[in-house]
Amino acid sequence: MGGTSCSSPQWAGLIAIADQMAGRDLGYISPALYQIANNPAKYASDFYDVTVGNNQNPTSSIPGYSASTGWDAVTGLGTPIVAKLLPDLIAAT
Repeated sequence: MGGTSCSSPQWAGLIAIADQMAGRDLGYISPALYQIANNPAKYASDFYDVTVGNNQNPTSSIPGYSASTGWDAVTGLGTPIVAKLLPDLIAAT
């Protein structure tokens, strides 16, 4: 339950707050997110890395994806730790 239908509006809200904090439009944030994710210290402080679980439906024969360290197809970069991420995101844009 949830997936992008749940996370997309949440990210939109987070970026609206970051735009307000910065006093400007952050623009296309993907490069900045991956810049943060490629710095081990920033990644560890800015995201909770979900490493256990999967999205396989037990009633389906279609294989799912498993969570792993770093980016994965189930959780992306993980759960943002907003108080740490937004200032770093502003600085990276």
